[in-house]
Amino acid sequence: MSSLRQDSLTGRWVIIAAQRQGRPNEFRDRLQQMPEQPTTSDQCPFCPGREDQTPAEVMASGRASEMPANGPGWRVRVVPNKYPAVQSDTKTTEILPSTLMRTQGAAQGGHEVVICCPRHQDSLGTLPADHLTEILSTVRQRMVALAQQQSSARYVLAFGNQGPEAGATLAHAHLQIITTPVVPAVVVDKIENFIRHKKSTGRCLLCDSLADEEADGARLIASNNTWAALAPWASRFPCEMRLIPRRHCPTMLDISPEEVADLAALMSLCLKGLNNHAPGAGYNVVIHNTPLAAEGRQGYGNERFDGLIDNAPDIFHWHVEILPRLTRQAGFEAGTGFAINSLPPEEAAVILRPERR
Repeated sequence: MSSLRQDSLTGRWVIIAAQRQGRPNEFRDRLQQMPEQPTTSDQCPFCPGREDQTPAEVMASGRASEMPANGPGWRVRVVPNKYPAVQSDTKTTEILPSTLMRTQGAAQGGHEVVICCPRHQDSLGTLPADHLTEILSTVRQRMVALAQQQSSARYVLAFGNQGPEAGATLAHAHLQIITTPVVPAVVVDKIENFIRHKKSTGRCLLCDSLADEEADGARLIASNNTWAALAPWASRFPCEMRLIPRRHCPTMLDISPEEVADLAALMSLCLKGLNNHAPGAGYNVVIHNTPLAAEGRQGYGNERFDGLIDNAPDIFHWHVEILPRLTRQAGFEAGTGFAINSLPPEEAAVILRPERR
C-alpha cells in the first residue's frame, strides 16, 4: 500500500510506493551499469603535478613545510572555482535594473573547490575517517572565511556531487562552497517550520525529530556521542540519509573539533553502507546551515525571511544530507513537486546499518 508522507522539516510531500520496485524497466540495466572510475587521468586538473591547471590555492593541508605552495605533497587543497557560478562582490559593481515582472541582481559571492584527496581513484566513501575529518575541518574554515570576505553573503552552502548522475563533471573527489546574496527559498521554508514548531511546543523541531526517531528506532542507521544518522520519514530518494548533530547549533561554523571528528566517523559509515548496497552509485552531500548573521548586512535578500522573527537564524538546527541518485525524477515529480520513492526508509535503514556489513 502506498503512503503519502510529509517532511516536517521542509513541508514537502513524498509518496512511498514500495510496490513500484517491481515495475518493468527496460532501461534499468543500462542505468545500473555504473562506469568504473579510472585509476589515473591524463586530463584531471585536480591530480598532483597539475596544480598549475587550477587557480592558485587559497589553502592546503598535509604538505611538508619545505615544499612550495601550488605543488604536490598536499592531502586537502582549496582553490577558487575556475568557472564560478557567482562573482566576488569586490569585482562586481554593476547594478542590474529590475522591473515588476523581471527581477534581477548581480550574482555576487564566493565559489571555491575543496579537492578532497590526492589519489584520483579515492572518494569520500573510501577515505578513512581521519582524512574525512581533515576535509570537514577545511570546509568549516573556508565557510567562515568566505562569509567574512564577501560582504554581500547572506548564505553559505557546502556540497558535493559524486558521479555524473549527481551532477559531477570531474571524477576526482571534491566539494564546493558557495556564498549567495539571497537566502534560498528552501531554507526559508525550513525556518518557517522551525518557528511554527517552536511556537507550538517551545522546543526545536529537529531536536524533537531526532528524539522521536531514536525512540522509534525503525529509521535509525547509526549514531555516536554527538551525531545520529537516519533515513528520513519522508525520504525523497532511495537510501536518503540525514545526519543530525545532537547539540542544538544553527551552523557548522560554530562547532567543536570533537563534533567534526564524530561527523566524519558517522559520514564514513553511511557512505560505506551506500557503497555496499549500490557500488559506484552517484550521490550528493549537502551541508545545511542557518543564514549568515545580519550584523552590518542590509536584509537577507528574501522578503519572506526579512519578515520573520529576529532570532530566526538561531532557531535553525544545522544538518547534513546524503542524497543518493539511484533513480531519476520524471514528469510527476516535475509537475507536482512531490517525489515518489519506491524504497521505504524503514527498509533503507536496515540496508544501510553497519551491522549488516
